Amino acid sequence: MSRMLTRTYLLIMTVALLVLCGIIPASADSAVNRLKEEIQDTKNTVKEQKQELLKLTREERSMFGELATIEDRISNVERELFRKEDDLAGIMEDELAAKADQRVLEDELEEIVAKLKTMLTKLWPVHSRKLENKFGSLDDWKKADRNFVWLASLYKDTKIELDKAQEKADEIAANLEVQKDLRLKAQSKLSEINDTKDGLLKDKLSLLAGIKSIRALKINREQELKGLLETINKLNYKLKSLTSKKIANFKGSLPRPCEGDTKVRFKPSGKPPVRGIGIQTTGNVDVKSIFWGKVVHNDTLRGFGRVVIIYHGYNYYSLYAYLAESFVKTGQEVEKDEIIGKTGYYPNLKETGLYFELRFHQKPVNPQKWLARN
Repeated sequence: MSRMLTRTYLLIMTVALLVLCGIIPASADSAVNRLKEEIQDTKNTVKEQKQELLKLTREERSMFGELATIEDRISNVERELFRKEDDLAGIMEDELAAKADQRVLEDELEEIVAKLKTMLTKLWPVHSRKLENKFGSLDDWKKADRNFVWLASLYKDTKIELDKAQEKADEIAANLEVQKDLRLKAQSKLSEINDTKDGLLKDKLSLLAGIKSIRALKINREQELKGLLETINKLNYKLKSLTSKKIANFKGSLPRPCEGDTKVRFKPSGKPPVRGIGIQTTGNVDVKSIFWGKVVHNDTLRGFGRVVIIYHGYNYYSLYAYLAESFVKTGQEVEKDEIIGKTGYYPNLKETGLYFELRFHQKPVNPQKWLARN
């Protein structure tokens, strides 16, 4: 028994030296460091995401400023468009009125021309008779001359009216040309304004599409940022849990490694010394890790059968011997109460059982002061 305990002591010493030399990593410390690095990396990513969000927000604000400017320009263009449309409507009304006046004058001209034709048909026979009778009686000649003078005077007056009507018709025609020119210019101006409006609307739609795209990116970034912040909270919680998982804080409340009765008690000053406890079990029962940690040894040891040693950080180790089988691997991290194997045959008890040790540095400590009472 003394040789076996000496082997156990040497094994614990070896494992402790490996941990101290850095060959076997300290589970809790390395996990804490990894978590801290992960938290820092996530914080850096959050910082980048926030900067990206700020950049997107500035771009969005800039686009909204451009959008407001474009909308103001569109409003001004629309007001100008309405004015030009009113001007065009007035021009077209004037043009229609001028055309109506022209038609009236054309009708009047036709009437005057018709009258002149009638007068000419009457004047010509009188004039002809006058020429024929110039050697006739004086009375006939005088009568024809009076008729001719009267008709000529009437013709002259009608001709004056015709000239006036023609002059007015020419004015109306000139006015129509002016109205037509104004209408064409107004239509051209309207076309330009509409083109400007269309261009502004196109710019507006482009800006709206850009704003929509930026908003979509912002939503994605905000969701990602939210996820990252949640991750940081979880990692901080995990870090807090790890840093608070000091086995020393749980002294007197640690779970027993297996169910059974303690048959061998801690007695380091005995001959031979007993540096742990022996638990007798009813058959092969589950063996559980008493605390969070990392498996640093999982192999058979002469005189102890299969042995598992778990490092719990802060230089604390637990040893589980006489296992029938183990379910863990060297380097594996284990949880508190995680099943690591089954109890096997305990030679000194001549029954199934577990030999259990708890050490701080290389010094064995009394497990019964650390384990919770049944």
